[in-house]
Amino acid sequence: MNDKNYDVVVVGGGHAGVEAALASARIGKKTALINLYDDKIATMPCNPSVGGPAKGIVVREIDALGGEMGKAADATALQTKLLNSSRGPGVWALRVQSDKLEYSKYMENKVKSTENLDLIVGACEDLIVDKDTMTVKGIVLQDGSKIMAKAVVLTTGTYLKSQVLLGHDSHESGPNGEITTSGISKALKDLGLELYRFKTGTPPRVYQDSVDLSKATKEPGTDAKLAFSSSTKEFTPVEDQELCYLIHSTPETKKIVEENLQKSAMYSGKKVGTGPRYCPSFEDKIVRFNSKEEHQIFIEPESLSLNTWYVQGFSTSMPIDVQDKMLRSLPGFENVKVHKWAYAIEYDCIDPQQLKRSLELKNVHGLFTAGQINGTSGYEEAAGQGLMAGINAARLVDGLEPLILKRDEAYIGVMIDDLVNKGVWEPYRLLTSRAEHRLLLRNDNAEERLKEFGHDVNLVKEDEWNEYLDNQAKVAKATQDLKDIRFSPKSELAIELVNNGEAVINQGLSAYEILKQPKVDINKFKAYVPSLNDLSDTLLQSVLINCRFEGYVKNEKKQAERFNKLEQKLIPNDINYDLVENLATEARQKLEKVRPSSIGQASRITGVNPADIQMLLFYLKNNYADDAKNNRN
Repeated sequence: MNDKNYDVVVVGGGHAGVEAALASARIGKKTALINLYDDKIATMPCNPSVGGPAKGIVVREIDALGGEMGKAADATALQTKLLNSSRGPGVWALRVQSDKLEYSKYMENKVKSTENLDLIVGACEDLIVDKDTMTVKGIVLQDGSKIMAKAVVLTTGTYLKSQVLLGHDSHESGPNGEITTSGISKALKDLGLELYRFKTGTPPRVYQDSVDLSKATKEPGTDAKLAFSSSTKEFTPVEDQELCYLIHSTPETKKIVEENLQKSAMYSGKKVGTGPRYCPSFEDKIVRFNSKEEHQIFIEPESLSLNTWYVQGFSTSMPIDVQDKMLRSLPGFENVKVHKWAYAIEYDCIDPQQLKRSLELKNVHGLFTAGQINGTSGYEEAAGQGLMAGINAARLVDGLEPLILKRDEAYIGVMIDDLVNKGVWEPYRLLTSRAEHRLLLRNDNAEERLKEFGHDVNLVKEDEWNEYLDNQAKVAKATQDLKDIRFSPKSELAIELVNNGEAVINQGLSAYEILKQPKVDINKFKAYVPSLNDLSDTLLQSVLINCRFEGYVKNEKKQAERFNKLEQKLIPNDINYDLVENLATEARQKLEKVRPSSIGQASRITGVNPADIQMLLFYLKNNYADDAKNNRN
């Protein structure tokens, strides 16, 4: 292979890598995607699903910014479900059960058909870095060929010096027996980066015809026209969607685990990487929640082309003979036949506090990282980071300022801010509880929050942008019509709502005022407000939420504005924290490591307390002019 030159090189074709490469190429940069295989692109080595609490909103955000995950998930969904619909809108989340083979094929076709994007099959062995300027210049493949670039994005997933753990056995391997790489780990260490060792796991896959689910609880999808992508216009009726199932482990399952605990890789006494707190192995559940006699297990299809179930919630690193006993102790699994046994995998990742909020490394110009290499878990977290890294790598090539999403603008912004400011000590999973403004970061309003950003960076094209503007106009008209039309207590609709116990109407009220009452169905106004019929289910949901939570949303926006004022108090590039008097030692060390760009960012660093912020503000007031340097990112 001859040496080649690109604007942006992306290393790794997982969920982060695909979004990064597509974003860079679509913005107009000559881009190369380096992948170990020609056809294994955006695969699902673990859970065959997309979305869920917080994660589903991230997918909506990816779509609003011009990414691909939402479109792929919609196009290959076996089942679509709205989670937490009985609770507040701040935690509503869409989740689809994906056809994992079709999902990967969809993404492969997108990569291979995208202009400006070349797929290069090979393994990255080293980085080319100008040590004088600490600027990345390209990569070296295992065959010795060089690929030069103005920016490099590392999205290596769990393939970075990875080892598979099964009982007491461990061997070098990527997921599902695939290739692993070790050269990048050495290159990063040589550049002075701090690496961690993390671990994740996956459950067994079993043949569908070997399992009796007659006693399992059926878990159907949601009967609504909901999708991740605004471009999705066709919806599969719930009766035509695939079923998932729910069973529970038994006391016998617990007994088997307890009797064989020392055979598990993580409880064998051998040092292994840190595993995810919020997606623990089954043996970890038994240890941590020992008083529980049973645990939920979801049985989910993997693909229409496969006769297999994914045993969700049964991840383990037990040896095969113990796994076999554990499986046969589950209801309906007495005669189970296993397609793939469970295993754990550990891999290298970096301390993300070494990153700027653009996801560029602080000490290597032009080198970006995204996904599990940053210490996160989950396809959605990876894709969100990959999209932002791809956007910012392309903007760096063009000499433009990076796109930085704030915590009140996107869950993606919350995630990246957490990684950079707080670091990780275990695989990071995005949760709704991590967002202080989650009523602003809803499933229904992702486009309203982020579509303009996607348009500004040239990822949202004009036809899609115009459709969005048209939809916003429809929402505005429907909202105004709801405010204009009034109903007296003697009107037919008012009498119906009162008699059904849905509303209290003692005086003339507008439709908008009536809708604020929580039991009222917005669909009942369609006969009186024709403009409601022009809205999709997602837009109709947005109108209802904006009406019902109007006061709460206004208060949350005011709170976000107060927080954002701290973001405007910038910290100069050249500040010497050793000169700031009365800083706690931990705060001084953390501030020096993170090098925050603003007081707001500094206040979110773990170990930096309000007293430290006061000392920092006092120092800045006395030593720097009000127009402090603002060229930070």
